[in-house]
Amino acid sequence: MMFWLIALIILGLSMILLVWPLVISRKAALSRHDSGIEVYRQQLGELEGDVARGVLDPAEAEPMALEIKRRLLKMSKDQDTGSERKAQGNRLALILLLVIVPVASLGIYLNLGTPDEPSRPLADRDIEAERKFLAQKDSGNIIRQLVQSLQVQPDNIEGWILLARNLSEMERYREAAETFLKATVLSPRDPGLYVGAGENYYFDAGGVVSPESEQAFETALSMDPSNPGARYYLAVRDAQTGDLDGALASWVKLYRESPADAPFMELLRRRIEDTATETGTDIGDLITAAKPATQAPGPSQQDLEAAESMSPEERQEMIASMVDRLATRMEEDPDYDGLMRLGQVYAAVQNFQGSADAYARALALRPEDEAAMAAEAFAHIQASTNQSAPPDRSIELYRALLASDKMIPEALWYVGIAEVQAGNREEALRLWRLLQERATPNSPLYQTVTEAINRLSENANN
Repeated sequence: MMFWLIALIILGLSMILLVWPLVISRKAALSRHDSGIEVYRQQLGELEGDVARGVLDPAEAEPMALEIKRRLLKMSKDQDTGSERKAQGNRLALILLLVIVPVASLGIYLNLGTPDEPSRPLADRDIEAERKFLAQKDSGNIIRQLVQSLQVQPDNIEGWILLARNLSEMERYREAAETFLKATVLSPRDPGLYVGAGENYYFDAGGVVSPESEQAFETALSMDPSNPGARYYLAVRDAQTGDLDGALASWVKLYRESPADAPFMELLRRRIEDTATETGTDIGDLITAAKPATQAPGPSQQDLEAAESMSPEERQEMIASMVDRLATRMEEDPDYDGLMRLGQVYAAVQNFQGSADAYARALALRPEDEAAMAAEAFAHIQASTNQSAPPDRSIELYRALLASDKMIPEALWYVGIAEVQAGNREEALRLWRLLQERATPNSPLYQTVTEAINRLSENANN
């Protein structure tokens, strides 16, 4: 009730402020008109006085008196007509103001406001929930804009990643996971995309490593055996299936090999402590002895801030300079991690031959390393100008991976292509069916391999 009383007072004051200028202008107009008529009357009285005193001859005064009377009559008629028009205009304006403004204000409030919602003290309000609601509304607008942008530029991988992250923030986890997987079509060797998909499948399943999330994490780990996200969640899978000792061993190993200031260390520490307590395992001084791991040099905070104000050409020059510095360091003092990072950097700037060479040098340092094998094989494919036939070096590396029972999707796909070209249709079908079994149903990969199987089967029947 108090709200409506205050609203009526505010509305009344507003109406007075709007109506008052119309009333004032009408009074001012009437005052100016009356003054004009009074002047003509004074002139007529003075003329009659001059005739009475003999100053003017009646014959001379008569035309002047007629002209003054004519003007007086005309002003009186103008006053009646103008006043009527003015009155009609003022009445219409007053009606519009007095009717439309209150009705429109009430209609807008009833549509946008919450008149039935009781007022709540600040202490009783869930401010965090209100902020979350507003954030979701903003995220909804961002998502619509991103979808429209990706319809025009479907090859914009940054747009796909941003869309996936916004969907995840809105707790639309399955859509976020599927969007991360769509981004892998543009960047099939990025383990972070598969980890993003797996993590969202994990959240969508209520904190359980589902078969879909497990497949995504396994794919990420095959590309980067040191990936912390894939290692962590696959250990979660082990714990959920009853292998607490195996999960604890995996987490302890990850904890020892990770930088002490890594963002996931607190979560990892709690997992280790809880599992150690549950299994009765003594982890010694693991938690207190963690030290930051040595990290390869990268762009400093100053470099990142400087890049924000650079033109695209200047930014490309800065990136090229960083790549050159890393390449020079790997020439002078090569190491496995640095060469693998150099291969990734070269791939990011689309120097695929340089990427393949870097991975090959990393593989030479660790001849049995499966991550280096897979990375070099795919880099050769990216560098090849012949899209119909995979390079021999790629097929050699992929066959080695398959021989070690590593069912990497790219290995199954490209070796299958090589078998088709060699006339080994049955072997190609076997490999592609293995890939089909491992692909997420209805995913782009699943649809592609299914179409290839169907085409090869139809050709055999014909």
